[in-house]
Amino acid sequence: MREFERMAEDVEILESYRTKEQLEIELADAALLQRLSIELIQEDGIAGLYKKIVEAAVAIMRSQFGTIQMLYPDRVDPVGRLRLLASHGFTEDAQKYWEWVYSHSFSSCGEVLRTGKRVIIPDYASCEFMKNAPTLQIFLDGNVYAAQSTPLYSRTGKLLGMISTHWDHVHNPPERHLRLFDILARQAADLIERVNSAEALRQSEERMRALSIATNDIIYKMSPDWNEMYHLDGRNSLQNTGETITNWLEKYILPEDMDRVRNAINKALESNHEFHLEHRVFKADGSVGWVSSRAIPVRDHEGNLVEWYGAASDITEKKAFLEELENRVGLRTLELKRSNEDLQQFAHVASHDLKEPVRKIRTYGLLLQKELEALGEGREKSFLGKILESASRMSTMVDGVLTYSTMNATGKEVELMDLHDVMSDICNDLEILIQEKNASINCYELPKIEGSRVLIYQLFYNLINNSLKFSSLSGKPEIKITSSITGSGDAEYASIVVADNGIGFGAEQNENIFKAFTRLNPKTTYDGTGLGLSLARKIVERHHGSIEAQGQMDTGAIFTVNLPLKQNEPIT
Repeated sequence: MREFERMAEDVEILESYRTKEQLEIELADAALLQRLSIELIQEDGIAGLYKKIVEAAVAIMRSQFGTIQMLYPDRVDPVGRLRLLASHGFTEDAQKYWEWVYSHSFSSCGEVLRTGKRVIIPDYASCEFMKNAPTLQIFLDGNVYAAQSTPLYSRTGKLLGMISTHWDHVHNPPERHLRLFDILARQAADLIERVNSAEALRQSEERMRALSIATNDIIYKMSPDWNEMYHLDGRNSLQNTGETITNWLEKYILPEDMDRVRNAINKALESNHEFHLEHRVFKADGSVGWVSSRAIPVRDHEGNLVEWYGAASDITEKKAFLEELENRVGLRTLELKRSNEDLQQFAHVASHDLKEPVRKIRTYGLLLQKELEALGEGREKSFLGKILESASRMSTMVDGVLTYSTMNATGKEVELMDLHDVMSDICNDLEILIQEKNASINCYELPKIEGSRVLIYQLFYNLINNSLKFSSLSGKPEIKITSSITGSGDAEYASIVVADNGIGFGAEQNENIFKAFTRLNPKTTYDGTGLGLSLARKIVERHHGSIEAQGQMDTGAIFTVNLPLKQNEPIT
């Protein structure tokens, strides 16, 4: 009995020693983590810290091998690929072989990339996804029989890398070791995230620095709320500031432009988008200049606004040039307006001054013609006929030039009109010519359109008069006017077709016929000024429409006029 009591006491003492030893080990692990945390905060040599993290992982997990890897984007693998940062226990050949790991790699790391979760392999030989894998024998030959890989996630849930430990024997790590390891993994993830952010910031600053050197623009940095200017490189245009200032508005911006600048800043802050404005500034030499300023928001890896980075171009000379150009354009416009008024006045005066002597020529010519009627057919009568014919053409020409030159000042008021009424008025005015030609004019289902009644009347008067004028000498003139509606809504158009059976013209003249003073036929046979169709196109274009001609020799002509049913823009 006493022997059993002694054995029990020995077991109790042994358990006491074991508990004490375990406690010392746990305290040593905790001290290791604390020391590593201090070193991570100080960040004295990133490569060395990676090495210490791996060594700490090996110590905590009681393993013989360890690695830490960072995830990099990859063009082929959407998950990315792991790059070895530091390792413990592996040969140089093994480190080179496992420098890059992909999601399709047969390893504990590859399995984590595929699943996103920690993977523990107590025995590589019996691992299901490692069976028949080409890398299984590589692990076994390297004396690696068990492994665990833990993903490293940022505090926002982004996969950053991985930390793994490997054993030279079959092993399943206890939960207590994994809990301590998770603390180490959190510290490793924070370190990698800080390194990534620092690297991204460094690259961004290098690009900004290179851009600053390469450009002549003014460079500046502002606080997130624009209350402080962190820095300004004035490039000899504005006064530099190498320290943070709060009175930058008063120092650089004219009082008259402060409200515009503040409004543009508030708009950029509200929209969370770029700032852009042209405004005046006080230049380094005390003069006033103009800049075109643009700034973009800069954010950290968590999306927080940290500053505004901006550039401003000196546009003082450009503004001066534009102002001078505007003044010149204004003066030129005034001169053109005055010139147009003078031309219109001249056209009126010239028409009256020219028409009066022409009227006298015709009047006395007709009187002389009556006096010579008794003489019969003589050379004098023939000469007189040519004089009267030329005087008539001269009168027509003066009327045409006057109408063409004053068209821009004619009837700009828009009203709704029935084209049937317009055609009826035209037929009444051309009644004598229609009777002389024995012509027929037929209108079919014409629409109502908006426009200037005076100009629309002039448009179709010219087209119909043109068809009557150039009718065939051997046949009865027939003019057909039809229409159709195209488009929809506010974009509806009336397509009005004026077709005749006159002498026509060649297809090659379809466009030339609208040019001013263009004549396709001898003036001795067909009277006219050559301005009618040119005036028609001008009227159509003022109504935001189009006109086309299609002719065929000795068959007739077709004119297609496309006019909006509703005038959504002013008639200019």
